[in-house]
Amino acid sequence: MATPYSSEQPVYIKDPSGRLNMGQFNFPYTPTISTISQANYSSYDTTHSNFQQRAFEMASNVEFSVTAPYVVENETQGEYLMQALTFFRGAMKMNFGANDPMRGLPPPILRFFAYGMYENVPVLVRDFTHNLDADVDYLEVNGNRVPVISTIVLSLTSTYAPKSVREEFTLEQYLSGNLKGKGYV
Repeated sequence: MATPYSSEQPVYIKDPSGRLNMGQFNFPYTPTISTISQANYSSYDTTHSNFQQRAFEMASNVEFSVTAPYVVENETQGEYLMQALTFFRGAMKMNFGANDPMRGLPPPILRFFAYGMYENVPVLVRDFTHNLDADVDYLEVNGNRVPVISTIVLSLTSTYAPKSVREEFTLEQYLSGNLKGKGYV
Protein backbone atom coordinates (compact mmCIF):
# COMPACT_ATOMS: atom_id res chain seq x y z
CA MET A 1 0.00 0.00 0.00
CA ALA A 2 1.26 3.46 -0.88
CA THR A 3 2.02 5.85 1.96
CA PRO A 4 0.07 9.12 1.70
CA TYR A 5 2.18 12.20 0.94
CA SER A 6 5.49 10.29 0.75
CA SER A 7 5.05 8.07 -2.30
CA GLU A 8 3.55 8.46 -5.76
CA GLN A 9 -0.13 7.66 -5.63
CA PRO A 10 -2.14 5.79 -8.29
CA VAL A 11 -4.43 8.79 -8.91
CA TYR A 12 -3.10 12.20 -9.92
CA ILE A 13 -3.70 15.20 -12.16
CA LYS A 14 -0.90 16.93 -14.10
CA ASP A 15 -0.70 20.45 -15.48
CA PRO A 16 1.50 20.13 -18.59
CA SER A 17 1.17 23.87 -19.27
CA GLY A 18 2.92 24.78 -16.01
CA ARG A 19 0.53 27.69 -15.55
CA LEU A 20 -0.87 26.57 -12.17
CA ASN A 21 2.43 26.67 -10.18
CA MET A 22 1.92 23.07 -9.06
CA GLY A 23 2.95 20.69 -11.81
CA GLN A 24 0.98 17.77 -10.42
CA PHE A 25 -1.57 17.08 -7.70
CA ASN A 26 -1.33 13.63 -6.12
CA PHE A 27 -4.44 12.49 -4.29
CA PRO A 28 -2.89 11.41 -0.98
CA TYR A 29 -5.75 9.03 -0.16
CA THR A 30 -7.71 6.82 -2.54
CA PRO A 31 -10.57 8.77 -4.13
CA THR A 32 -13.86 7.40 -5.38
CA ILE A 33 -14.06 7.88 -9.15
CA SER A 34 -17.33 7.69 -11.05
CA THR A 35 -17.21 7.66 -14.83
CA ILE A 36 -20.17 8.81 -16.89
CA SER A 37 -20.24 7.72 -20.54
CA GLN A 38 -23.15 8.67 -22.76
CA ALA A 39 -24.26 8.26 -26.37
CA ASN A 40 -26.67 10.74 -27.93
CA TYR A 41 -29.42 9.66 -30.30
CA SER A 42 -31.96 11.82 -32.09
CA SER A 43 -35.44 10.52 -32.66
CA TYR A 44 -37.61 10.81 -35.67
CA ASP A 45 -41.28 10.06 -35.88
CA THR A 46 -42.89 8.06 -38.61
CA THR A 47 -46.55 8.55 -39.28
CA HIS A 48 -48.90 5.82 -38.04
CA SER A 49 -46.17 4.10 -36.04
CA ASN A 50 -46.26 2.87 -32.45
CA PHE A 51 -42.59 3.61 -31.82
CA GLN A 52 -40.04 6.33 -32.53
CA GLN A 53 -36.92 5.53 -34.49
CA ARG A 54 -33.46 6.51 -33.21
CA ALA A 55 -30.42 7.73 -35.13
CA PHE A 56 -26.96 7.94 -33.60
CA GLU A 57 -25.68 11.52 -33.27
CA MET A 58 -22.46 11.27 -31.24
CA ALA A 59 -20.77 9.89 -28.17
CA SER A 60 -20.44 12.56 -25.51
CA ASN A 61 -17.11 13.22 -23.86
CA VAL A 62 -16.60 11.14 -20.73
CA GLU A 63 -17.30 12.90 -17.46
CA PHE A 64 -15.51 12.03 -14.21
CA SER A 65 -16.67 12.67 -10.67
CA VAL A 66 -13.79 12.40 -8.20
CA THR A 67 -14.54 12.38 -4.47
CA ALA A 68 -11.36 12.42 -2.44
CA PRO A 69 -10.90 12.27 1.32
CA TYR A 70 -8.22 14.57 2.67
CA VAL A 71 -6.53 14.25 6.08
CA VAL A 72 -4.17 16.88 7.48
CA GLU A 73 -1.91 15.72 10.33
CA ASN A 74 0.78 18.40 10.21
CA GLU A 75 1.71 21.77 8.74
CA THR A 76 3.32 20.30 5.59
CA GLN A 77 0.12 18.41 4.73
CA GLY A 78 -1.91 21.55 5.48
CA GLU A 79 0.25 23.55 3.07
CA TYR A 80 -0.29 20.88 0.40
CA LEU A 81 -4.06 21.20 0.91
CA MET A 82 -3.84 24.99 0.50
CA GLN A 83 -1.82 24.54 -2.72
CA ALA A 84 -4.38 22.00 -3.99
CA LEU A 85 -7.27 24.39 -3.39
CA THR A 86 -5.47 27.10 -5.38
CA PHE A 87 -4.55 24.56 -8.10
CA PHE A 88 -8.16 23.49 -8.70
CA ARG A 89 -9.63 26.98 -8.46
CA GLY A 90 -6.97 28.25 -10.87
CA ALA A 91 -7.74 25.40 -13.29
CA MET A 92 -11.17 26.97 -13.86
CA LYS A 93 -9.94 30.47 -14.61
CA MET A 94 -8.58 32.07 -17.77
CA ASN A 95 -5.72 34.53 -17.96
CA PHE A 96 -7.17 37.99 -17.54
CA GLY A 97 -6.26 41.58 -16.81
CA ALA A 98 -4.52 44.46 -18.50
CA ASN A 99 -1.15 43.49 -16.97
CA ASP A 100 -1.36 39.81 -17.94
CA PRO A 101 0.74 39.22 -21.10
CA MET A 102 -1.24 36.02 -21.75
CA ARG A 103 -4.69 37.55 -21.18
CA GLY A 104 -7.45 35.74 -23.01
CA LEU A 105 -5.77 32.33 -22.69
CA PRO A 106 -8.47 29.82 -21.62
CA PRO A 107 -8.11 27.57 -18.56
CA PRO A 108 -5.42 24.92 -18.98
CA ILE A 109 -6.13 21.40 -20.17
CA LEU A 110 -4.97 19.02 -17.45
CA ARG A 111 -4.05 15.33 -17.68
CA PHE A 112 -5.83 12.75 -15.52
CA PHE A 113 -4.24 9.45 -14.45
CA ALA A 114 -5.97 6.77 -12.36
CA TYR A 115 -5.02 3.19 -11.53
CA GLY A 116 -3.60 2.51 -15.00
CA MET A 117 -7.18 2.47 -16.34
CA TYR A 118 -7.05 6.14 -17.27
CA GLU A 119 -3.74 7.33 -18.69
CA ASN A 120 -3.01 10.85 -19.86
CA VAL A 121 -6.70 11.74 -20.29
CA PRO A 122 -7.03 15.44 -21.27
CA VAL A 123 -9.55 17.00 -18.88
CA LEU A 124 -11.04 20.32 -17.88
CA VAL A 125 -12.24 21.06 -14.35
CA ARG A 126 -15.97 21.81 -14.56
CA ASP A 127 -16.53 22.32 -10.85
CA PHE A 128 -14.75 21.93 -7.56
CA THR A 129 -16.09 21.60 -4.01
CA HIS A 130 -14.27 21.66 -0.68
CA ASN A 131 -16.29 21.96 2.55
CA LEU A 132 -15.19 23.58 5.79
CA ASP A 133 -17.22 21.43 8.17
CA ALA A 134 -18.21 22.55 11.67
CA ASP A 135 -17.76 19.18 13.36
CA VAL A 136 -14.00 18.69 12.78
CA ASP A 137 -10.85 20.14 14.31
CA TYR A 138 -8.81 22.75 12.49
CA LEU A 139 -5.04 23.11 12.31
CA GLU A 140 -3.20 26.45 12.12
CA VAL A 141 -1.13 26.63 8.91
CA ASN A 142 0.60 29.90 7.96
CA GLY A 143 -2.17 32.05 9.41
CA ASN A 144 -4.93 29.88 7.91
CA ARG A 145 -7.04 27.31 9.69
CA VAL A 146 -7.45 24.10 7.68
CA PRO A 147 -9.73 21.18 8.56
CA VAL A 148 -7.94 18.03 9.70
CA ILE A 149 -10.50 15.94 7.79
CA SER A 150 -12.25 17.11 4.63
CA THR A 151 -13.37 16.02 1.19
CA ILE A 152 -12.45 17.37 -2.23
CA VAL A 153 -15.04 16.81 -4.97
CA LEU A 154 -14.19 17.44 -8.63
CA SER A 155 -16.19 17.21 -11.83
CA LEU A 156 -13.89 16.68 -14.79
CA THR A 157 -14.79 16.46 -18.46
CA SER A 158 -12.55 14.91 -21.09
CA THR A 159 -11.68 17.07 -24.07
CA TYR A 160 -9.90 16.30 -27.33
CA ALA A 161 -8.46 18.45 -30.09
CA PRO A 162 -10.49 17.99 -33.31
CA LYS A 163 -7.31 17.41 -35.32
CA SER A 164 -6.16 14.63 -32.96
CA VAL A 165 -9.52 12.88 -33.12
CA ARG A 166 -9.62 13.16 -36.90
CA GLU A 167 -6.07 11.88 -37.41
CA GLU A 168 -5.67 9.34 -34.57
CA PHE A 169 -9.03 7.87 -33.64
CA THR A 170 -10.48 4.74 -35.18
CA LEU A 171 -12.85 2.38 -33.42
CA GLU A 172 -10.49 -0.53 -34.14
CA GLN A 173 -7.52 1.30 -32.55
CA TYR A 174 -9.67 2.27 -29.57
CA LEU A 175 -11.00 -1.25 -28.96
CA SER A 176 -7.52 -2.79 -29.23
CA GLY A 177 -6.24 -0.43 -26.49
CA ASN A 178 -3.72 1.29 -28.75
CA LEU A 179 -5.10 4.76 -27.90
CA LYS A 180 -5.06 4.34 -24.10
CA GLY A 181 -1.81 6.26 -23.55
CA LYS A 182 -3.13 9.10 -25.71
CA GLY A 183 -6.00 9.66 -23.26
CA TYR A 184 -8.94 8.30 -25.22
CA VAL A 185 -11.62 6.98 -22.88
